[in-house]
Amino acid sequence: MSKNQQQEGTFKKDLRKIDIWSLALGAIIGWGCFVMPGTSFLPKAGPLGSILGLMLGAIIMCIICISYGYMIRKFPLSGGEFVYADTAFGKKHAFVCGWFIVLAYWSLIPLNSTALAMISRYILPGSPLQFGYLYTIAGWDVYLGEILLAYAFIIGLGIVNMRGIKSAGWFQTLVAVSLFASVLFALIGVLMTKPDLGNLKPLFLGGQSKFTSILAVLAFAPYCFVGFDCIPQAAEEYSFSHKAALGLMVAAILVGGAIYCVVVFITSVINPWQPMLASNPDWATGEMVMKSIGYIGVIFIGIAMLCAVVASMNGFYIASSRLLYSMAYADALPQKFAHLTPQGTPKNGIFFMMILALIAPWFGRQVLAWIVDMTCVGAAMGFTYTCASATKVAKRDGDKTQMWISALGVAVASIFLIITFVPGMPGFLSKPSFIILGVWTALGIIFYFSIRQRYIYGKWKGVSVEQILYAKMKDDGKI
Repeated sequence: MSKNQQQEGTFKKDLRKIDIWSLALGAIIGWGCFVMPGTSFLPKAGPLGSILGLMLGAIIMCIICISYGYMIRKFPLSGGEFVYADTAFGKKHAFVCGWFIVLAYWSLIPLNSTALAMISRYILPGSPLQFGYLYTIAGWDVYLGEILLAYAFIIGLGIVNMRGIKSAGWFQTLVAVSLFASVLFALIGVLMTKPDLGNLKPLFLGGQSKFTSILAVLAFAPYCFVGFDCIPQAAEEYSFSHKAALGLMVAAILVGGAIYCVVVFITSVINPWQPMLASNPDWATGEMVMKSIGYIGVIFIGIAMLCAVVASMNGFYIASSRLLYSMAYADALPQKFAHLTPQGTPKNGIFFMMILALIAPWFGRQVLAWIVDMTCVGAAMGFTYTCASATKVAKRDGDKTQMWISALGVAVASIFLIITFVPGMPGFLSKPSFIILGVWTALGIIFYFSIRQRYIYGKWKGVSVEQILYAKMKDDGKI
């Protein structure tokens, strides 16, 4: 890439602290927060088992994010885990890490867009978007109206991101604050009806130990809290000191965990939760709020869910496009992704993710769910690589406290990764997910060998991604 090409645009330092916090919170709280209490948490653990599992998950994520905060201070560069893995373990490991994280980030964009159809079914009487029936795939009816709704949001948010990080940051903050406020209003409304706390009994799922109940929900932690790791992807765009990143990540995780727990509480306290689940509600949280405070409550939950979906999509647009940019600049992806517009936006990466996202809704929600099951694999791999990289860097620099904290992070992140492959464990992947994972892995191997000569032995031979990106920042006059 020539110097003129490098200077086409540079990242703008337009992200405030509130924008970064909103980026992480919005990516953490997606549609699953409002659906999983009735489909995954309560059926596996009961009310208290679910809340304890989520709280423990948040604490573990805070331990992991200490390594992220450390690495952001050491390497304030876009690319996050890709840069960290390269710095500590080399380009091959960096490619593996980046390849799986790209899948994790991308898959959550179209999946959240299909959740918009679910929201419309509960808020808009008669499901007006269920027109133009096309076909059924894996038990899911695909409608033209719902695809058009998904397209509107995928394209709209893509355009917002193409306009620049300042617009995307302001939008993310507005939506994240609205999300928090809507959940708070719903909780206040439910509490004002003075629900019977006896409805929460039994506190744990019967027929298994309390530990098993907590572990069953804890296994979802990589999925529930993936998103705080969006913060390092935009590290070159902070308008403040990188030292603040750790506190912002911890705050986002704790608030996100609290929101998850509130939604579990709302879903299980209004009626006895076991008979409620036995009635097979389409949307347990929505139906319980409707029963408690009426349609106005459903509007609040619907707004919260809409904000969660939109904020999550926007957050992963930002994170994935920055990751693609860094990988391309290091020759791990085609050079087109390394282009920045005069507004400092990796437009080609955003456009690419948008096109891929537009294809996905045609496969139906269930197929997307199989893909998203692998989010835990990609997220856990990113967590493990970051903690391992921080352990190695801290040891090199003589920071023993950080080294041991990061080593603990490696242990817990590795457990999250392992349980997805162990039969009988709560996070064990389904057969379709394993097939898709195998296909993605095979594609990665093929693609790696197609770019290996340029990536490993090309112009950046012997030069780390960190050095490459710092050289670019120097050319751009940032350092």
